[in-house]
Parts: sequence; structure tokens; C-alpha cells
Amino acid sequence: MKNIFHLAVAAAITLAYAGSLSAADQVSPFDGGGLSLSGQNAELPAVPAPASAEPELKQAPVPAHGFSAEQLGRMRAHNEGLFGTHSKGLAFGDEDRAVRKYRPYADYEAPGYLIMSADFNFNSRQAKLLMASKLPADATLIIFTDYDDASVKENILRAYESVIPRSRVKVIALRGANQGFWARDGIPVPAIDKAGSLVVVDAVYGHRFEPDAQIAKMFGAGLEKHQYYYEGGNYMANAAGDCIMVNHGYHTQIPDSVFVGQYGCSRMIRLPFVDGIGHIDEHVRFISERVLVTDLPQYKDTLQGLGFTVHMLPKPSGPYETYVNSLLMNDQIIVPVFNRASDAQALAVYERLGLKASGADSRALSNQGQGSVHCITMTYPKVPMTNLLKALGAREI
Repeated sequence: MKNIFHLAVAAAITLAYAGSLSAADQVSPFDGGGLSLSGQNAELPAVPAPASAEPELKQAPVPAHGFSAEQLGRMRAHNEGLFGTHSKGLAFGDEDRAVRKYRPYADYEAPGYLIMSADFNFNSRQAKLLMASKLPADATLIIFTDYDDASVKENILRAYESVIPRSRVKVIALRGANQGFWARDGIPVPAIDKAGSLVVVDAVYGHRFEPDAQIAKMFGAGLEKHQYYYEGGNYMANAAGDCIMVNHGYHTQIPDSVFVGQYGCSRMIRLPFVDGIGHIDEHVRFISERVLVTDLPQYKDTLQGLGFTVHMLPKPSGPYETYVNSLLMNDQIIVPVFNRASDAQALAVYERLGLKASGADSRALSNQGQGSVHCITMTYPKVPMTNLLKALGAREI
């Protein structure tokens, strides 16, 4: 029975589009390319057929990117209860004397690792394979799964081997990985210490995916923990320590000293909530240390007033659709697209900034899952693999 169960799980991991889009929305077999900028309506990149010949099975449910009203209330009450006593259990001590021991790892810096969950929920198969295909030659793809099983690993490798050699893919087991689809939120946030070593910052995550909690007892130096509910999608930083967040909901109760003492921020720029989930990566991203993109004029005005150069992206019509929520790896940028006329305009903005832009289908991902390609990925700097596995509390399958 155990083998049958694992085969079912393995087959589920290779599931492609689950039929949530209409026939008119479906795309043709994947050709490995990105999005063409020609034409009035940009053509969506195509997806490959499932790599496994096994039957397609429905995947385990994955939580939507946001939270219920009950969850939001509970998290706000928790964070409010910590406010003023937040230094309890923290490394940097008294809140008024927070010491900046680290600097942020900015996600425009060269990546050593691209980290994603094994699930292809919300029709994310094409987007995930596209991102894997654009991974720099010296970087490694890490796929995490709940199941410490060789058959699961084999199906994951089959799913990706059409776009990246197996030798560049590591499959790791993380407890609760099914709740970690939104990797940007649940995987600990990377920072760099004064010696240039990796530090990971553990917040409390509302969907209860806590790989960092697994390693608290075994990982000393290099682990920072705080007790606030917080998601990495509401954290954007450059290497100089300029950090940006949306000051919304339960995140408003997190003091700046937490960001200074543990994330390495020299300042936290708090922008007002406008729309969407309330994460900064929906509306602002760094292209380089002083250059950003946004799709909200009010954010542009504020950030330009702080000395940044800000470029405007178009804003698609869906309530959770955004071209800002992109993945940048060296000169390659993977941009959410929605089969709208504005898709080509958005990619052209990135191209004018000197980047090679490719389109990742985000119709279901954004409008059903309420997030996009940046939300389902995490990038880490170049560190030895054993150190990374230790930091994640994981082991390679």
C-alpha cells in the first residue's frame, strides 16, 4: 500500500493544467521559448505535456495566497500582543538599541539557488518550467516536497529534465511542504553577515509551513528568529539596506528594530495599502540598487522623493494581476502575463531596462491563487549546498 500511495503522489506532482481554464485559454506544446513582443495581443508561452506516463491525479489542496478574516484577526491580535515586548527571545536585545549585524540579500543579486515547491497548482507548470529554463548556468534548482521517497524524486526530475539537466536539480524533503507553495512567504528570508556567510530569518508563517522551525534546535549561528507573523512577499530590499513593505494589517505591528536587527535593513520604507493582497512584491521591485519598477503612481512619487529612479509598468485589469511580481535572475526576468494587450507593453519596459524578458502564464496563478511568479519562488545566494540544507532544515532525497 505504501508503494501505491507514493506512486499516486509522484503522479500528482507531474500534473499539468488541471482544466481550470477554458478551451480558448489553453496553450500548445511547450517550445522552451518566452513571450513574443510582436502583435497587439501577446501570445502566451506554451506548456509541455506531463513528463510521466502515469495517470494524472488531482493534487493535494494548496492554500490561497491570502488568509481568511478569522486568520487575519488572530495574527493581528498575536502581533499586537508582542508589540512593545518583541525583544523577548530575539538576538539583538533591547528594541531601542537594535544593531545592524547583517545586510539584505537583494533578489537582483546573482542567485546560487532557485527554490520552489514540487506542486504545479494554479496551472503553474509552464511558469515553473520557464523559470527553471532561465536559471543561470552556475545556479542550482531546488524543488522541495513533503515525501522522502525515490519515486517522488524521479517524477520531479522527469518534470524538469526537458528544460534543465538532472544534475542541476536537487530534490529535498521538507515537512509541511504542501503548505509551502508560496515559497517567498514560507521559506526563510536570506541575509548576509559581515563575514559574507548566509543567514536565514525565521518569521511565523500563517499557513504553518515552518521549515525554519524544524532546525531551530540544530542550527545556531546563522539563524535569526522572531515571533511576529510576517511573509517574505511583503519584504523588498536592496543590498544597501533600503527595505520596503506595505504597512498593512498585522504587519503594521512589527517594529523597525526587527528589520534593522534581523533582516539587516538600514531603514524600512512603509508604503500605504492600495489593493491586492497587501504585499510589496505585487507593486514594487528592485531592478538594481537605485532603480525600481512599480505600477502605482502614488508609490512612484514617494520612492522618487526618496531618491530612487522609478519606472512605471502597466497595470492589468484583474484584481490580483500584476507585472511587477517577477523573478529576476542576472539579466533574465520572468514576468507574469495574462493574454492581455498590456502584456507586451510590460515586457517592453523590462527590455528597455536592459533585461531579457520572458512571459510566464499567471492567469490562474494570480486570479485563483492570488499571487504570481515571485510569490512561488525564493532565490538564495551562492553558498555550499550542505550549508543551505542545514539552513533549510532539509535533506536531499
